[in-house]
Amino acid sequence: MPGSRRGLLALPFLFPIWGSSQARADTAPAPDSAAFIAEDPALSKMVGRAIPALQWQTLDGQTLDLAALTRKGPVYLKLWATYCIPCRAQMPGFEALYQRYKTRMSVIAVDIGFGENRDKVAAFVKKTGLTMPVVMDDGKLSDWLQIRATPLHVLIDRDGRLAYLGHQDGPALDAALERVSARPRTAGEIHFADITPTPPLTTGERVPEITMSDATGATVPLRQSGATGSHKPQIVLFTAPWCESYLATMDPPTARACVNTRRVAQKLVSHVAADWVVVGARLWTEPADMGPFQTLYGPGFHVLLDWDNLAFTRFGVRQIPAVALITKDGRLSRMIDGSDPDLALQIKAFARQEQ
Repeated sequence: MPGSRRGLLALPFLFPIWGSSQARADTAPAPDSAAFIAEDPALSKMVGRAIPALQWQTLDGQTLDLAALTRKGPVYLKLWATYCIPCRAQMPGFEALYQRYKTRMSVIAVDIGFGENRDKVAAFVKKTGLTMPVVMDDGKLSDWLQIRATPLHVLIDRDGRLAYLGHQDGPALDAALERVSARPRTAGEIHFADITPTPPLTTGERVPEITMSDATGATVPLRQSGATGSHKPQIVLFTAPWCESYLATMDPPTARACVNTRRVAQKLVSHVAADWVVVGARLWTEPADMGPFQTLYGPGFHVLLDWDNLAFTRFGVRQIPAVALITKDGRLSRMIDGSDPDLALQIKAFARQEQ
């Protein structure tokens, strides 16, 4: 997202703000603050859309039905991640907003679930003192919203429609909360968006046509033919341009796994006859990141950006790094956790089978 990187790089500001119990400021943070993230003008185009009828399990095992909550009144969803610096900076203010509005609307903390696990989220919630219901998205809401950065504040009115979306807290969010909480219902019946989840590929299933963009911005198919029209087996690495750098501070184990996966691939690329592809996540990624990302991997790799999250969704990737092995005839052989210590051995064994 243009401008969002300010929130990603503000590491020196993070821990004093996250650990503070001071009251939330009434003004928006300055661009050099850890709490700052630039707004995306595209978000306003979604206002007025009917929401999908999703269900989640809270961390304490309760079922939350978004349709049922909407029929009771307005809903405030905040999408976030444990390793997101602006999310952490906003958490004291988010808890304050929950206390202020919990009798006037449903307030739910929605961890986006990308690169997360239940224990990590639960530990974060305990440390930050969040008391509102907390759920983990399985990708359905994030994909429907086409989320590109967190935090994301989403307000749903009594008619079941998106009334406000924004990354920043402060005056604009405060005004929207007051407006939506006071707005009466006008629809005779609430209609919800129909979304059909895309199931992840299973072992042996043929990989569908998926197009992404490369470092030059050109549209590139995942499966590329050689000069004779034939395909090589493929080794596809799922990661993110920021995994090794940003997560080195925010989530060191994941950062180390991304470094190790890259190094394994770089050692094998000249010895294993395959089409080597690196797929970068769209979250917190801008087109300008793709050139350095290609340079990081070097020759022999097709480095692509999954701008619509279709590849990550079809391969069922919610944790990075991950590796997909695709046969010469375009079928998924298997998925491998990128942190697997036997990653190199599994890739070599796959390549021998495909000779």
